[in-house]
Amino acid sequence: MKRTRELAVLLATTTLLTVWGCGSESSPEQVAGSSQEATVQGTVTVKGKPATGGEVTFDPANLNRPTAKARTAPIGADGTFTVTTLIGENKVTASGKGIPPYSNAVEVIPGENNIPINVP
Repeated sequence: MKRTRELAVLLATTTLLTVWGCGSESSPEQVAGSSQEATVQGTVTVKGKPATGGEVTFDPANLNRPTAKARTAPIGADGTFTVTTLIGENKVTASGKGIPPYSNAVEVIPGENNIPINVP
């Protein structure tokens, strides 16, 4: 009985250490604390039609980077926007005349991103 318990503890410890050591440099846990920036472009649509103004905000703050600043960009007359934000998960909000309250989480990757914002 004691031997079985010892083997179970050894197996659990080995499994935990193996899983813990299998992260890569781009794993979400590490990216979530990253200070690397990326460019995001997209179009804001409301019920399928381009928004004609307002603004989008990308907020990269989280547990690993609680003081990260939100980045805001204007929405052009054709619904397009361009913003630079931190890679990893960002909370996105869109606001302005004719835009109902909108909030969603998106994943920003290194390099250029094309992220459409479709407000229902």
